[in-house]
Amino acid sequence: MESASRYDYTQIGKLQEFLGWSNQDVSEKLKVLKIDVSDQTIANWRNGVTNPDADILPVLAAVFGVGIERFYPEK
Repeated sequence: MESASRYDYTQIGKLQEFLGWSNQDVSEKLKVLKIDVSDQTIANWRNGVTNPDADILPVLAAVFGVGIERFYPEK
């Protein structure tokens, strides 16, 4: 599995804007799936301050309805 540190954090913001979702919306959708993260954590991921754990990326991709490859830059 790829390291989460190599993920393209800009994709979170792009997907949120496309779907009209706030950081709180994403946080609430993850909490339904038993991943307890705050809206501030989502903001940190979105802005590249911190990275989500590698095991959260597939769930995040599913929440957004995209493949996990969307979060990794092309080689």
